[in-house]
Amino acid sequence: MNVLLFGSIAEKAGVALLQVEATSLSALRVELIKRIPGLEHMRYAIAVDRKVMIGERPLTGSEEIAVLPPFAGG
Repeated sequence: MNVLLFGSIAEKAGVALLQVEATSLSALRVELIKRIPGLEHMRYAIAVDRKVMIGERPLTGSEEIAVLPPFAGG
């Protein structure tokens, strides 16, 4: 599946898009930590189909996945 990376997370990864195989959010997190240096020490959110996810859920591979750094609004 395609995983879109934004802000400081994309900078750490050196790319804005990763190809990742994962069948759940927890498996996705593990894979992202393996591939993005320092991610385990960063705060971030994962959005699936434009909804920020909390907890666990299965993934089919057809979802739109985005990894978002903390952000402030105004």
